[in-house]
Amino acid sequence: MGTVISCDNPEYQLPKGKVVVRVDPNYHRPTEVDLLIGDAAKCQQKLNWSPKHTLPQLVAEMMEADLKLFKKEKYLRDAGHDTLDYHE
Repeated sequence: MGTVISCDNPEYQLPKGKVVVRVDPNYHRPTEVDLLIGDAAKCQQKLNWSPKHTLPQLVAEMMEADLKLFKKEKYLRDAGHDTLDYHE
């Protein structure tokens, strides 16, 4: 479960302590590993490949996409339309 620690963005007005992320235990796998570490060195060496994005860039892009989706969902709900329930 993830809760809001602080929110300075007046567009969202999320109160401190509000639950914003829940994980359904039905989707946990019993063989879930605690730590996964990737190493692209072999790809870089053998294939002359290099990543185009850093991890922080990837996270920022994913968050941007989620915020865009949430804005769209709010816009539709405010207009009286049904939207998907992502908690199902």
